[in-house]
Amino acid sequence: MAALKKSFSQSITAEEKNVIDELRRRTIDDISPKMFDDESLFYRFCKARDFNLKEAEDMLRKHLIWRKDQHLDSILTDYKPPEVIKKYTSTNFLCFDKEGCLVRYIDYGQTDMTGLWSSTRITDMFKYLLTILEQDVEDLKQHSKKTGKLVYQMSCIYNFGNLTFANAAHRKTVEILLQYIKAYQDNYPERIKSIFIINANSYFTFLFSIVRSILASALITKIRCFKADGWKEELLKTIDADDLPVNKTDPDGNPLCNSFIIHGEKIPERYYLCNYEKKLSVASDAKKLIVARSSKEEINFEVSKVGSLLEWEFETKNRDIDFSLYFKENELDDPIELIPKQRIDTCYDTEKGLFKCEKFGTYTIVFDNTYSWIHQKEIYFRARLRD
Repeated sequence: MAALKKSFSQSITAEEKNVIDELRRRTIDDISPKMFDDESLFYRFCKARDFNLKEAEDMLRKHLIWRKDQHLDSILTDYKPPEVIKKYTSTNFLCFDKEGCLVRYIDYGQTDMTGLWSSTRITDMFKYLLTILEQDVEDLKQHSKKTGKLVYQMSCIYNFGNLTFANAAHRKTVEILLQYIKAYQDNYPERIKSIFIINANSYFTFLFSIVRSILASALITKIRCFKADGWKEELLKTIDADDLPVNKTDPDGNPLCNSFIIHGEKIPERYYLCNYEKKLSVASDAKKLIVARSSKEEINFEVSKVGSLLEWEFETKNRDIDFSLYFKENELDDPIELIPKQRIDTCYDTEKGLFKCEKFGTYTIVFDNTYSWIHQKEIYFRARLRD
């Protein structure tokens, strides 16, 4: 932890250092080796809660559960995003700034939102955004090792040039934005150094009025907003001129820098997914289940014959739901996770599954909507035990 002590010793008090050390002592046995490799971990969670030990520990422990649910320790090697997301999602590593912090550029205004959401599931997009975020964290670690200076923060440049009302008000775009911001604030404290909004117009003002409601006050203070002018001069205070795309060209002379910048552009219809006709909602033997926002519903099956098969299929009327399967041998036991929680979107196909029950006991299907603080979920399902 030498780099950590060197980086923060000038900015924290002895009392704050004691809080950091105590948080580390309380949680060190619960964090993964990958997390332990992050020298800023305990400092960031303490600072995010103003060095209140109890609140910092609560935040970190909730993060540990969420991180496991999202499989983040292995996401960079295990997750393969759909081609359309990688090719047309305009988010780009730009450079490291003058202080060594990572800078990411997002061409938000010109993104083809209609094409994107005709080609992409919200669950895949959210997972891809987490993958990008985890890659940025890894790049910061490697940059710290290379320079010998601990850096753990990043800046984002959002270009809202040519933003239309249709893009600003697109329902799925707003949903994923709110979901991502909440996940970021809850799980990546003190990672943001600054956010630059450039080429903002009146439609951005509309979008920001929605997003602002969930932004932490500390994050709002890090946002710098510019219209068409003034942003380049401000960026040059922290970013070398040679690193700005407006000052660079591709090797072939193309000023758009397409070799290293993904710009927003029209998505070809060959990538479009085809909505299928949902059938369970009109099937006489299917059951309807409403999962309220910030809650979950459980369906229990008592298995008295070893080798029984538990079958299920379900559809959501819209949006997605977390699905998992648990087992308890008796009422006194803690539930055992058989199928880890996974986000399921059935807008393009019915979700079907089968599990062979190797023990007597209670098998529980869980539909979990605790992550959604806005929408209830309407589910139609069939589930049964078969010998």
